[in-house]
Amino acid sequence: MNSIEILKQGGIQLSSAGTGIRHNEVCNGNGDVHVVQIWAFPWNASLKPTCFTRHFTQEEKQDKWVLLDAPMGSDVQRITLWATLLSPNRTISHEMPSSDVEREVYMQVVQTSEFNLGAAQGAHVRVGFGNQSIEMRDGDGAFVHAAPR
Repeated sequence: MNSIEILKQGGIQLSSAGTGIRHNEVCNGNGDVHVVQIWAFPWNASLKPTCFTRHFTQEEKQDKWVLLDAPMGSDVQRITLWATLLSPNRTISHEMPSSDVEREVYMQVVQTSEFNLGAAQGAHVRVGFGNQSIEMRDGDGAFVHAAPR
């Protein structure tokens, strides 16, 4: 792939390691950088390595879900990625499509309060699933397993 990219705020890079890649991240400046990196096992070990970059403005993500997915028709991945910037006291919903197999959802509240070893100090959200709910705080992640319907 042999590429160098500079990602700015709102930028995402989706890569498929496929048969193997080597990569690194370098902070392009003197300040701290906050990066979310999510890895998933490939559904097919013989996929060709590939990479693409997209950018989403804050307005596109504000109080609504935006799809951060691979390009249409891509055989890169079988996962779907969504993001939002949620304002205080706002609620948004997302319904999982019906499926005859169990589905897994991973949620991450991105840490915005800078690194700390103590209790979370930044954002928190209440996430509901049917008649259950959990409170997720700054930096928390959670898996949800949805039974077949």
